Amino acid sequence: MQSGRNETKTRQVYSWIRDRIMQGSYRAGTSLPSTRELAKELGVSRALIVEVYEQLTAEGFLEGKQGSGTFVRDIGASKPMHVQSEELVDRHENVSPACENHVSCIDFRPSFPALEHVPLQKWKRVALDVYHDLPPSMLGYPEDMAGDIELRQAICEHLLHIKGLHCQPSQIIITAGATQAFSILGKLLLTPGETIAMEDPTATFIHNLFAETNARIMPVPVDADGLCVELLPTDVRPKCIFVTPSHQFPFGSILSISRRLQLLDYARSTGAYIIEDDYDSEFRYGGMPVHALRELDAERVIYVGTFSKNMFPALRLGYIVAPQELVESIVQLKRTTDMQCPALSQITLSRFMKEGHLKRHILRMKRIYHKRRTHLIHALKDTFGEKVQISGDAAGLHLIATWPGRNADLLTALELEEHRIKIYPAERYTIRKDQYNDSLIMGFGNVNEAQISEGIQALAQFI
Repeated sequence: MQSGRNETKTRQVYSWIRDRIMQGSYRAGTSLPSTRELAKELGVSRALIVEVYEQLTAEGFLEGKQGSGTFVRDIGASKPMHVQSEELVDRHENVSPACENHVSCIDFRPSFPALEHVPLQKWKRVALDVYHDLPPSMLGYPEDMAGDIELRQAICEHLLHIKGLHCQPSQIIITAGATQAFSILGKLLLTPGETIAMEDPTATFIHNLFAETNARIMPVPVDADGLCVELLPTDVRPKCIFVTPSHQFPFGSILSISRRLQLLDYARSTGAYIIEDDYDSEFRYGGMPVHALRELDAERVIYVGTFSKNMFPALRLGYIVAPQELVESIVQLKRTTDMQCPALSQITLSRFMKEGHLKRHILRMKRIYHKRRTHLIHALKDTFGEKVQISGDAAGLHLIATWPGRNADLLTALELEEHRIKIYPAERYTIRKDQYNDSLIMGFGNVNEAQISEGIQALAQFI
C-alpha cells in the first residue's frame, strides 16, 4: 500500500470512530473491537488500527485497560455533538460532481441532474429578452419580499399541473434553493431543546441544518411504505416533522395513504407542522407523479420545492408553500436573511416556465433518465446477478443497490475514489449508525451509459 493511501485510510478510520463517539453512537464505557478484529472487518492492516487507537487514546477519546481491551472514555458531553465529519459525507454533499482538482471521474452522486442536457440556449434567449425589456425600476430593492409575483403564479400553475396541488401565489415564498427554505423553517419553528422528528436515513445537509438550531433531533425509521408513523414519539410533542413522502430520500419509498392519514392525525393532535420535501418526484417512471401530502391538509403541511433537479443547481431558486398563518413570519425571516433572491433570475425563470420550456424539458429528461436508469439496473444485474438487490427506482435520479452480507461502506468508497469512481454508501445518510453497511445509493442523473458500464465494472472489483 502506498504511504499516501495509507495516511488517507488512517484519517478515514480515525474520523469514523471519533464521530461515533462525539455523536453518542459509542457511549462512555463501550468496549471497542480488538485491533485484529477491526482490521479484519474493515479490510485494513492491524498496524493502521493500532495507530488510530493510539491517536484517539492520546486525545482522550479512548482508554486501554490492561487485559480487558480498549474502551470509550467519558468525554463529558451532555448531549451528542454534531461534528464536521472527515468522512466523505459532508464533502460530497457540497462539492461539484467533478472530482477534486477538476479531474474527470465517474460520479454516481444521487439526486443530481444531467448538466449536459440543460437547455442553455433557450435559457439564454429568454434571459436576453428579459434584459432587453427590463424597466430601470427592476434594478432597485424589490417591494415584495416573498418574491416575484409572476414566478409565484407560474409555480402555482406548475404544481397544479404536475402534482395536483392547489395553492395561491400569496402562500409562496421564493428562496435560495431548498437549502435556504429549510434553514428559514428551522429558525422559525425550532428553539434549543425542542424536538424535530426526522426520517432516518435522510439527506445529510438537511439533518445538519436542523441540528444547527440546537433542537433535539429524533430519528424515525422508514420502510417500504415510508416513514414508520407508529414510531413517532408519544412522550414528547415535536414542533415539526420532516418527511419526503413522494420519494423518500434515500430509499425511494412512497408514504402510503394510510400512513399519510395517520401522520396528519398525529400532527393535528400534537400541534406539529409537517415539512414536506418534494425534491425530485416529477421524474416518475411508471404512472403519474405522486400527489403531494399538502393536498390533504394545507394548514399543517409546509411544502418545499426546488428547481435544482428539474433545471440546474446553480440557479439557486426554490420555494416554500406555507400555511397562510406562517407566511408573514417566513417573509420577515427572508427579509432579514438576504433582502430577496436575485430578481433577474426570478423573472427569467417565470418567463421560461410560461413559454412552456420547463414542461418540455422535464418530459425530455424523463426519457433520458429512464434510459440511464434501465442501463444501470441491467449493468448491476449482469455484473452481480442475484447477489445484488435493487430498490427505490420508481422515481427520481437514484436507486438503492444492496449486497446482503457484503460491505459497501466508507472504505470501499475511498478505494474506488482513487480509481476515479465515486459511490455513496447508504450508511453516510443515517442518523443512527451501523444499519446499512451493505447498500449503496447510486445516482444515474449525471452519468451516461458508457460511464455507468465502466463504473459498475470497477465496482465489481471491490464488492
